[in-house]
Amino acid sequence: MQNPTPERRAKRIAHRVFYGLIVVVTACAWIYAFKSYFDHYDSIHPEITWAEPWVQVDMAQADGVLLWNEEIIASPRDGTVKYPSGKGPVRVPKGAVVAKIASGAAESDVKVKEDGYFVAGLDGYEGRWKYSALWLDDLPDPPPLKMMEEGAKVSKGAPVGKLIPQPQELRLIGYVDFSADMAGKLESNRLMIKMDDLDTPSRAYIRVYETIGHKAKIYIDIPWFPPHTLMSRKYRLLAEAGETPGVAIPESAVGLLEGKQGAFVLKGSNAVFTEIKGRVIDGSRFLVTEGLKLGDAVIADADGAREGRVRLW
Repeated sequence: MQNPTPERRAKRIAHRVFYGLIVVVTACAWIYAFKSYFDHYDSIHPEITWAEPWVQVDMAQADGVLLWNEEIIASPRDGTVKYPSGKGPVRVPKGAVVAKIASGAAESDVKVKEDGYFVAGLDGYEGRWKYSALWLDDLPDPPPLKMMEEGAKVSKGAPVGKLIPQPQELRLIGYVDFSADMAGKLESNRLMIKMDDLDTPSRAYIRVYETIGHKAKIYIDIPWFPPHTLMSRKYRLLAEAGETPGVAIPESAVGLLEGKQGAFVLKGSNAVFTEIKGRVIDGSRFLVTEGLKLGDAVIADADGAREGRVRLW
C-alpha cells in the first residue's frame, strides 16, 4: 500500500477538525437549548416566599464601669500564702477557708465572715471606687486585676485577696447613645439589657440618668452577677434602643430595577416589581418598613425574576 500524499493527509486532518467542530457546536447548541428551557421554566415557575410579621429590636452598646461592695481580706500573720480553693473568683460560704498562712511549723486559716465571691487579686481601687466620685467626673480607666502569687510571702495585715459579699446588686455607670426611643425607655424605667447577642433580655433598674449631648449617662442595677465580671471593673453590655415594626422577607428577594430597590410581588398570576424601603437585619433577612404588607407573596430570587406572568403550580 502506498503512503498517502501530503495533500491527502492535510485533507484528512481538515475533515477531522471540521467534524470535531461540528460535534462541539452541536453539543454547545444542545446545552444552550437545555439551559434556555430550564431558565425559561424557572422564570415562569419561580420559588415563592411570603412577607412575615417582624419587630426588629435595635440594640445599643453601653460602655461603662462596674460598682460592687467589697472587703479586703488581710493576713493574720507573717508567712507564705496558699489558696486551698484556688485564686478565684470563686463562690464561698460563710466560714470558708480561702487562704492559709504558713510560718515555720505553724499555719493559720483565713476565713470569710459571710457568703460571697472570693478573689485573690487587687486592682488598687478597693475602698475608693465609689458612686459619688464616679458620677460627677469622667469615668476613669481602671487597671486590670493583679492576682496574688501562690506561695508568696506576706506580712501581717497585708491583703491576701478580697471578698465581694453575696447577694448584692451589681451596678454600672456608663454611657449609651441617646435617642427619642431611648429617652422614653429611661423615663419609664423600662430599659432592657443583655450581656451579649445570644443573651435573653432582662430589665435593668435605672437609679439615675442624665443627657450629655448625644449620649445619656446612666446608673443602673444589673440583674446578673457572674463571677467573671470581677476580673475587670470595665464592662460593656447591650441595651434595647428601640423597636422597628415591619415585615421580613429573604434578602435574596430584594433586587434593583432601574436603580430602585424592590421586590417582585405576585398580583394574581403576574409578578410586579414593587419599590420597598427597609434594611438588612441579619445575614439572610430584610426588614421591609414600606412597600409590602403582611402575607404578600414575593419571588424568592430577585436576580432571576422578571415582571410578567408566572405559574405557581
